[in-house]
Amino acid sequence: MSDKILDVNIRQLRWLIILSYFFGLMFDTMLLLNKATLFIPPVTLFLTLFWCAQFTNRTHILSAFVLGLLADTLYQTTLGSHALLFVVITFMMIRHRLRFRAYPVWQQAFFISGYMMVYQLLNFIFFSPVLSSQEMVTYWVMPAAAILLWPVVSTILRVTMQKLVSP
Repeated sequence: MSDKILDVNIRQLRWLIILSYFFGLMFDTMLLLNKATLFIPPVTLFLTLFWCAQFTNRTHILSAFVLGLLADTLYQTTLGSHALLFVVITFMMIRHRLRFRAYPVWQQAFFISGYMMVYQLLNFIFFSPVLSSQEMVTYWVMPAAAILLWPVVSTILRVTMQKLVSP
């Protein structure tokens, strides 16, 4: 990553962040309609973790809370439960984001997988879903899917950032 990307101000990419959250919510809605929510991690949380790691001068706790409230309305759960989950995972990322940024993308994917495992565990405790034996396997495989998806999402957003920032 070049020094120019490290010095990017969040105001320069405000619309990219808002559009990425919008597309993340749309993608989560499509996954919910296709009953694929057990295997694919929540894209909005993925994007929140990415933007939280990219901009160290902002915490993104408020955006995690708002996206969690939108996830609550999407999944029709108790208002504030996903917001709490998103804020906890975002806070974990904030505590380690400087170290996280220094790692290569493949190693970042394993840390994201750990965050997604914590998310799944808290999700299992909060909502205690009724799962069959086959659904149980796909429910707990979601962090492994996060390992495969993180390099793709990270690379796409970094390339987009570079194209928007460079003249």
